[in-house]
Amino acid sequence: MPHPTPRIVACVDSSPEGLRLARASADLARQLHARLVALWGLRRPSPSPAETFARGSGPMHEVFAHEVAASAELTARARRECELATGSAGVAVEFRPVRDDAASPLPPAEAGDLFVVGDPRLPDQPEALSGERLLIGSGRPVLILPAGASLDLDRPVLIGWNGSPAARRAAEDALPLIRHAGSATILVVDEAASPESAQDLAATLTERSVMPTVRAVESGSATVAETIAAVAVELGAGLIVLGGYSRSPTLERIFGGVSRTFLAGASGPLLLSHVPGRVARGEASEHATA
Repeated sequence: MPHPTPRIVACVDSSPEGLRLARASADLARQLHARLVALWGLRRPSPSPAETFARGSGPMHEVFAHEVAASAELTARARRECELATGSAGVAVEFRPVRDDAASPLPPAEAGDLFVVGDPRLPDQPEALSGERLLIGSGRPVLILPAGASLDLDRPVLIGWNGSPAARRAAEDALPLIRHAGSATILVVDEAASPESAQDLAATLTERSVMPTVRAVESGSATVAETIAAVAVELGAGLIVLGGYSRSPTLERIFGGVSRTFLAGASGPLLLSHVPGRVARGEASEHATA
């Protein structure tokens, strides 16, 4: 199983929740010995009512110059807020302003990237940086920290396991966090995975100095998502790790599913990883012939 996490990409802004998320991301970067990129959401300054009536090249030039100056001031203020929010962690931080109407604000991907986002999405962040859009489109794991929730890496980790390529990817991507916690429970709900695959994951975690426990439960009258959440509370888990959209995102939007449920309202820290359908099918056939 993989790699360290060399770079954390935090989707933050100047709201109180955004500043809290920036501090949490910087602290996580310190604990994982990672670099931090702060994608800082900014709203474009709106023209005043008088400026909307500007006509002619001279007045229009003045309006444009005013907007440029206002934008520069907003960016400088956000940079100072970033430095104040992250400075105490003592990590290298790259400040990167992102406008709220940006269509493609993601930095070039690096192996081991981990995205950190809030839930719900912060007010000045573009839709492209929502947890769901990042999960499906970035090819990188997404750590969701709901409003008011804190990530405590000294508490146990709960891995929702169904044996899928997405679940396998999530366990791999979460390894730096799992190793820091030192223990993990591998939870199989409603016989979603074979005992052998759960034991294989447990053996791999043991090789990485993690103390694993395999647990199988039945959901009964509850949903799978409700069962996972209840076990997490029972264990006092500090993090839930799930494969995101093990079946297609379209099907989950129509019929619902575990990923969709947790994305709609996670109550605690949640790490999700997604494997595109074509890749998952390739991995499945490769394992079948191994």
